[in-house]
Amino acid sequence: MSQKQTPADLLETAYDILKEKKMNSKHMGMVAKDTAKSQGIEKPIMIRCKDYSYYRERGWIGNDPLTREPEEKFPDRVTPTFRKLLQIIDDVYAIGRPDLLDVYFAAMEKKGVKITVSGKDCRVNDPGETWAAIENMEGFQKNICELADEINFGCTQVSEDINFTPKGEFKGALNLYEKKKDERECDDLYQDKVTDLQMTETAWNNIYDENL
Repeated sequence: MSQKQTPADLLETAYDILKEKKMNSKHMGMVAKDTAKSQGIEKPIMIRCKDYSYYRERGWIGNDPLTREPEEKFPDRVTPTFRKLLQIIDDVYAIGRPDLLDVYFAAMEKKGVKITVSGKDCRVNDPGETWAAIENMEGFQKNICELADEINFGCTQVSEDINFTPKGEFKGALNLYEKKKDERECDDLYQDKVTDLQMTETAWNNIYDENL
């Protein structure tokens, strides 16, 4: 797109693109619905399998499906699941607790999928001491989750209720407040946010007032 476009030109171009995108999404959904009905499966299966096929191999490094090129904007949709599974297996074997996965593997086997692991070894010096440390860490994690909930679901709602900030903006305001209280550099954070808000307000006003 040309950098010399006016806001009106830009919006009209983006509007046309958006409408075409929605039209393609509508037709794709219709194909998925009709085929799912005729084949006796659910529409979401059609949608998911479309993604498995369309994004297949995108972002692979070489021919390795367990790798991902960071620059790929639309990577393979299946790769992250198997990368995560491999990481989980490596992790529990590393600390000597493969039994943590027994209940999951048993559930998978009931669904017809049997997972067998080989060539993985415990890498810690003392599995018992390692597990004791993890249980200690769990206490801190419990506190972290509860405190995060207080902010994410408590403070954000109060902020909106008292007309201080919308819920989605409270954490940004809190971030600025924290930096000010801790006497940390925050000028750029403040100025960037104010500039963004001013630009957004101007854009919304111009669109609403048809002043483009």
